This record gives sequence, C-alpha cells and structure tokens, in this order.
Amino acid sequence: MSIRPFVWLAALLAVMGLAGSAQAQKFEPFIDPGYFGQPDFQFFAPAEVGDFGGEEPPNTGVYFDYDRTYVNVTRPDGLASRNSEFDGDFTWGNRWEIGYMTEEHTGWQGVVWHLSGPNEYSHFDQERIDAINEDDTGPGGPLFPVIADRNPRIFDVRTSLNVASFSSAEVNKTWRRKQFHNGAVLEPLVGFRYMVFKNWVRRDKYTRFAEDAAGQPDPFTPTIDGLFEQFDQDVHVFENSMIGGQLGGRLFRQTGHWLLSADVRMFAVQNFQTLNRQFLSQITRYTALNGDVELNQFDRVDTFTQAQEFVWGGEVRAEAAYELTRDISLRFGMVFIDLGQGIGRSRDIHDNNEDVQIAGLTFGLTINR
Repeated sequence: MSIRPFVWLAALLAVMGLAGSAQAQKFEPFIDPGYFGQPDFQFFAPAEVGDFGGEEPPNTGVYFDYDRTYVNVTRPDGLASRNSEFDGDFTWGNRWEIGYMTEEHTGWQGVVWHLSGPNEYSHFDQERIDAINEDDTGPGGPLFPVIADRNPRIFDVRTSLNVASFSSAEVNKTWRRKQFHNGAVLEPLVGFRYMVFKNWVRRDKYTRFAEDAAGQPDPFTPTIDGLFEQFDQDVHVFENSMIGGQLGGRLFRQTGHWLLSADVRMFAVQNFQTLNRQFLSQITRYTALNGDVELNQFDRVDTFTQAQEFVWGGEVRAEAAYELTRDISLRFGMVFIDLGQGIGRSRDIHDNNEDVQIAGLTFGLTINR
C-alpha cells in the first residue's frame, strides 16, 4: 500500500494548525489602489542588505515572479506508452505569480502554470506506392520541387509514447506569521485551484493490399506492391479538468543577498473527464504499380465519452533567490507536483485512475518578493 496519501495528509494537518489562528485576520480580496502609496519605480536601486549580512524585514507591497521550468513528466501506464511504466520525458514550461502583502500581514496571490509537452513519439517515414505522382507535384510534373517534410507521397506513421500538456491556475489568500527567532517567516495560505491535464494516445497504421475478382479492395490479402494502400490515424485525447481547494504555506529566510524559501501546497479536487476519439482513414487506389492515383477515399469517425474521478496531491518547491538590486532578484530551484490518483491517460474511459508526477528545475526572476 502506498504511503503517499498519508504523507500529504500529515503535511495538510500541520498547515491547517498553523493557518487556523490566521483566519481571524481580515479576509478582503481587494485593497484600495492607493494603499501602498506612490511607487518610486527605483527598481535598480542598490540592494538593501543588513549589517554583517543579517536578516532584513520581509517585503510588503505588490510582487511578481516568473519562472522558466524544465521538468520530467512520467509516462502513462501500460500499452499507452508501450509498457514503459517507470520512464518519463522532459519538457519546458512557464510559471507566473503575482500578488501583494500588506503591512497588516495579509494578502492575495494568483499563480498560473503551463507545460506544453512532452511530445514523445516513435515514428517512421512510409513511402507510398507511387513515390512521385504528378497529381501531387503540380503542373511541373515530377521535376516540380517538393519540400521533403511536406511531401504528400510520404506518410509520417506515428506511435505516441508520452504526449501531454498541463495547465494550472490558482487564487490564494495568504497571511504572514510573526518572524521566528532565527529570522525565518511563515506564510500560510488557503485557496482555489483549477488544473487541466491532457493526454494524447495516437496509433497510426499503414497497409497495402490487392483487389478481389470484382476489382474491390481486399484488405485481407496484404501485399507489398498492391494497387491499394490504406493509412489510418487513431487519436484519443483524454482531458482531465480538475477543480477544488488547497492549503499550504511558504517558509522563507533572507541572509545577506540570499533569500531561501520552501513552498508546499496540498490539494483535493474533483476531476471531470472527457475522452475524445478521432479515427481517420484514407484508402488510395492506383492505376498500376507506380501509376497515377485513381481514387482517394477518406473516412472519419468521432466519439465522445465522459467520467469523473477524485484527485488528491500536492506541490513542493524549494528556491534560492539572489538579490541583484533592491527590487529585482534572480532565482533557481526545484519543483515536484504529484497528481496522486484519478488521472485518465489511456484509450479506455474506464481506465481513468492513474497518477502523474512532474519534477524538475526552475529558474527566473522576482520583483519585490
């Protein structure tokens, strides 16, 4: 039995205890635009470092963070990834955060994530029966130039291994606890989170076959140089739309130019799942081997199914930021996101209870954080 649910539950209870007393503070989502006064826009003023590299008081006001991420996303289970259960693939992404903290030690923040990958396939180029056909190359005939990666006489036959995307948006109410004796500061949070994880499973198939006595396609008689060829694309898109709440906190400490921080979030969300299948088939008949195209037949079938699952999980980040100027810091760190259960990544709506782990490095900048 996995211990991961109990680890997240223990962390959740600890944060709830710390956040409980903070709930009594003001819970107002908006502040007067003039609350922080007129900014001086001196973003490049010299860094303010305490004597002998001591701790500085935490910043207040509006802040902004941006991170470029390079993370590994685990592959689907079973046949969806050719049984490569424990493998993962790297992809780039982006993270934005904007918020504020008042002098009363309370504030709000919004965070947006997006990963546009990974996009891992196994594939090969399949040359068609007639590699050069004047019907495709235009009025110049076979001598008419055709760009290699756009050659209509070649099929790109693909099998997906790990094709996915991840987006997340969250809004959190934050509080700032009294500074600890060692200079560390804790900021509990409670908020709302919406996430979308999409998974693509693609299976292409190419066959050649002869014709029967009546001159009709005979798919049950495959042949290398048959007059007929068929190219099928079978694509399943499993979309997981998750909505729910989260609790968490940020612990940080500044020493000299360095700000070290750890951020933990635990979420419980309902997952509304949709599985879309698009099946495309193209059958081509030639006049003879290496002859002209005599017939192209296209077929398309779309299906749509739905389901629901419950998802629990969390996010952990650890970062180190170096203060270049008074307001601007460069930072780097690591991140781990765990969607512990309830994720669909297969070609079957009933096989919809997998987990996903996303882990890797982050680097970016922060303003007034």
